[in-house]
Amino acid sequence: MVIQQSNAENDKNRKPKLAYIVIAYMDPEQLSALCRRLSVSADVYIHINASVDIKPFEDAVRDTQGMGRIVFSRKRYKIVWAGYSILRAAFECMADAFEYCKYDRVVLLTGLDYPIKSDQDIFEFFQEHADTEYVHAHRITGQAHDYLYYYVCRDHRFFNKILQMLESVQRKLGLKGKHDYVMLKKKKYELYGVAPKWALTGNAAMYLLDFYRKNKKFNRYFQLMHAPDDYYVATVLFNSRFRDSIEAEQDIFKIMWLPEDKGAKILDEKDYTELRNCEQL
Repeated sequence: MVIQQSNAENDKNRKPKLAYIVIAYMDPEQLSALCRRLSVSADVYIHINASVDIKPFEDAVRDTQGMGRIVFSRKRYKIVWAGYSILRAAFECMADAFEYCKYDRVVLLTGLDYPIKSDQDIFEFFQEHADTEYVHAHRITGQAHDYLYYYVCRDHRFFNKILQMLESVQRKLGLKGKHDYVMLKKKKYELYGVAPKWALTGNAAMYLLDFYRKNKKFNRYFQLMHAPDDYYVATVLFNSRFRDSIEAEQDIFKIMWLPEDKGAKILDEKDYTELRNCEQL
């Protein structure tokens, strides 16, 4: 892979090269609209849940090509809610992206997300904060989160039932199944979360991908954890040289909470002002 290096002045003036990783499983029409918008000025790498037919998504996206690339992941995983499988999907797309070129910024989205700001606003924001990692998270280790002390495996239903029975026994005996931190090569990795979405510099994203590939023992902790995608990226980066570059307080993703955290919320004109005036991208 050959990467052309521009001089300092060109680097300062050029727009950052963006890659969006999109994890999707429903609503091909929404994915089409999202890709139409993102691919105007960025590349899009999509993972479609292996439990659904990919053809409607391919058909929906086929005529939405902009200036950027739209690439479906060659390897697909059956993604289960709160399972490790979503991390596999994200890293598969990330690998596809860096196989093509070195990006300045890698952003994780779902198929149901959509940009609030204009492309120009987004580019200017990332240009102004070119060295900042956006991972909205805080320290979890030592915060008395009881669920962290027991094993969970959402991706395998039968195995998870066995783990649930084991947890029941452990609780009755006053025992804990595991620590709320990870040990790797005699280094203690404190847990950080909750960060299901993130926007990383190219250097941090490449470090993360390399770490994921090389540290299978570390990964096993998260394979037996509830919603590991909320914690994996934040934990790795907060325990790395990128720690001081992380913006953990400013969340660039706008969350529209559902009524009583369930059901659906249809956005209408009353929501427009809130979205139009918010700081998130």
